[in-house]
Amino acid sequence: MEHANKHSDIPSDLEDHPLMQEVADFEDFEEEGPEPVSDNDSPDLRSELELLRVRNEQLMRIAADFENYKRRQEREREELSKFAGQQLITGLLPVLDNFERALQTEPNPEDVSNFTEGIRMIHRQFLDVLTKTGVSPIEAMGQPFNPEFHEAIMSEANDEVPDETVIGEFQRGYVMHGRLLRPAVVKVSKA
Repeated sequence: MEHANKHSDIPSDLEDHPLMQEVADFEDFEEEGPEPVSDNDSPDLRSELELLRVRNEQLMRIAADFENYKRRQEREREELSKFAGQQLITGLLPVLDNFERALQTEPNPEDVSNFTEGIRMIHRQFLDVLTKTGVSPIEAMGQPFNPEFHEAIMSEANDEVPDETVIGEFQRGYVMHGRLLRPAVVKVSKA
């Protein structure tokens, strides 16, 4: 189809649209130049020309609407990307506030247990925020080694558990809605 090059900006799913052939025919007509319409031309010819003109306008509107749609989708995608973490950050701000309050208090060497309990409470609050956003820890200890979720950096002989069982965790791994964020860094048993 020689008109495909003229309309390289038109999406491929619209190329086979029936109006495309009519536009191509109309463009051929425009390139060749219309024959002057005279009074003795048939009304059928006039109505065909009018129909082609109307169809061309319709297709141009469809193409313009599609371009506007693409631009709007791109803007929305950029907005979504820009603010994707907003909910998580909003949830973490109270955790940050509590850390700042804890740092502003003067540590009392005789009352370390209250300070430690406060840190534990902040830790629980932090984990709650992660849970609400779909983040959960990977339970690794005692589990069979799974390279999809575990990264083994050590192995140790151990007759008490089956071979390739996680017997130590150096860094906790996390998943978000089932997708791996970070593998658990582990030590595994070997026979």
